[in-house]
Amino acid sequence: MRSDEGRGHRKKGVCVIAEQDPPRRVLDERRGFTDGPFAVLDAFRSQRDRFIKTVTAFDASAWRAETRCTEWSVHDVVRHVRDATSLHVASLGGRPAPFSAHGPFHPATTPAVWLAASAGQSPEETLRELVVLTEEEDRLLERKAELNPSEARPGPLRRTLHWSVASAHFFWDAWLHERDIALCLGLKMSYPAAELRLATMYGLLVAATPAGWSGEYVQTTVSLGGSPDHGYEITHADDTVMVATVSPELSAELTGETGEILDSLAGRGPEPSELFGLSSTAVSRLTLLRQVAT
Repeated sequence: MRSDEGRGHRKKGVCVIAEQDPPRRVLDERRGFTDGPFAVLDAFRSQRDRFIKTVTAFDASAWRAETRCTEWSVHDVVRHVRDATSLHVASLGGRPAPFSAHGPFHPATTPAVWLAASAGQSPEETLRELVVLTEEEDRLLERKAELNPSEARPGPLRRTLHWSVASAHFFWDAWLHERDIALCLGLKMSYPAAELRLATMYGLLVAATPAGWSGEYVQTTVSLGGSPDHGYEITHADDTVMVATVSPELSAELTGETGEILDSLAGRGPEPSELFGLSSTAVSRLTLLRQVAT
């Protein structure tokens, strides 16, 4: 696992242990992550370990507490993370997907349908299942990373993805839902640089995805306070979306705070145009994900 060295700093709810002058990195829909699949595995491990330790310590009142998902309690959100993990495990293991009888996936409605299968389950039961699934997920991800096949698979938003980028979607989903719980409960969030980097780069990548459905790809640069890198470029090569880190000499078109922007692009809180402080073609295209997911 990459060691995280450098000086830590906190920006509006995001604390990251920053690296000094990190090399250029690229997250590419079709080719994967230049840091390799083990970087994706490491991000899973740090997020899953922290999340499970956090919810294990919850008392009954915390499990019933409200979250940023306005219709879901903490227990509901954890059940959703468990459901998504079961899908990821099935995909990694080459097994039929659970919940397939519910038909095509719709981000705004399908997760709530899945929850009906575990209605009445206790938090202890949910947590036990999540722990078992996470252990299997780790084993399957490690085996996949060792082989690292040039495997493409359908992504959740109608795009064909490298297998490791498809897996990164499940990491990003859990990362956001962890924040849905933690920020409502007033818990402090601190992330290793490598984990926050993947969450940031994938969050920008998935926000750029819907515009690509009509061939109107996003082309912009973003500087995010609290992120482990100087900035990011969202671009494309033909019909492939990618996000790359950029040097400090490049002036960014868009600026904001990491946690706030990633939350906003995913449908939490203020609109991206409000946080970026401008309306532009790039911002409008990045905002499309909110319309799909909420």
